[in-house]
Amino acid sequence: MTLTEAAAQALLATHTLLDTLRTHHIHGALGRPIQYGHKFSVTAHTGVRYQAILYVGKAGPRLVAEGPAWPVELWQIITTHVGSVAVPRPTAPLTDTLLQEAGSTVIYVDGSYLESDGRQTVGWAFEVWQHGHAVYQDAGSFDAGHAEGTRNIAGECAAVLAALTWCEHTGINAMECRHDYSGLARWARGSWQAYTPLTQHYASIVTRTPIQITWVKVDAHRGEPGNTRVDAAARQAATTRTPFTERPPFFPATLFSR
Repeated sequence: MTLTEAAAQALLATHTLLDTLRTHHIHGALGRPIQYGHKFSVTAHTGVRYQAILYVGKAGPRLVAEGPAWPVELWQIITTHVGSVAVPRPTAPLTDTLLQEAGSTVIYVDGSYLESDGRQTVGWAFEVWQHGHAVYQDAGSFDAGHAEGTRNIAGECAAVLAALTWCEHTGINAMECRHDYSGLARWARGSWQAYTPLTQHYASIVTRTPIQITWVKVDAHRGEPGNTRVDAAARQAATTRTPFTERPPFFPATLFSR
C-alpha cells in the first residue's frame, strides 16, 4: 500500500467512524493526516476532548490513543466501533487528475453538519475542475440555528448556490455538478417535492438559473478525488468555523429563524 493510498483510506475510515459515533450521540472532529493514519478527537459528555489516531493497513483499522488518558468506558465504546469500520478501497487509484471533456467545467459540492462545544454548525464546500485539474475551491460555515433542522442538507444546498454564484461571476454558462446527496438533483428536476422554505428556495434558484446544469451522482467516500476534497473542506469549515457567517449565505435572511 502506497502512502497516497493509505492516506485516502485512513481519511475515509475516520470519516466512517465519526459518522457511526454520531449516530450514538458521540461527537467527534476530524484532525490532520499522518503516515498511514488520520488523527481525530472525541468530546466526552463532560466537555473534555480526547484525541486518537486511526491507522489503516492490511490487517484492518487500528486505534491508538494520544494525549490525556481516555476514560475507560468511552475508549471501550470507540474501540468497539473501530472493529466494525470497514476500510473503503477506492475503485481506482487516487489521483489529482480528472478525465473530462475539453472546455468543460466540473464542480463537486458537499455539505457537513457538526455539533461541538455546545454549538451546531453547517459547513459547505465546492471545488471547480477544468482541463482535468482542480482550479478553484471555496468553503464556508454558518450557524445551524438558522437552518431550521435541515443540518447538512442546508450545507449541500448552499454549496450548489455558491457554485452557481461563482459561475455567474466568471462567465461560465454550463457546468457538470457532481454530488453525493441525491436530493440536490431530484429537487432540481422536480421528482422530489420541496416542502421546507430552504429546499423550496433552492429548487426555485436551480430551476430558473440560466446556467445549464448536468447532474451527476457520485458515491460518497469511494476515493473520487473531487468528492473526497469537498467532503473534507466542508467538514473542516464546520469544525473550525472558518470562514463563518452567522446567517447562511446565498439564502434570503427571512427563510431562517433562531
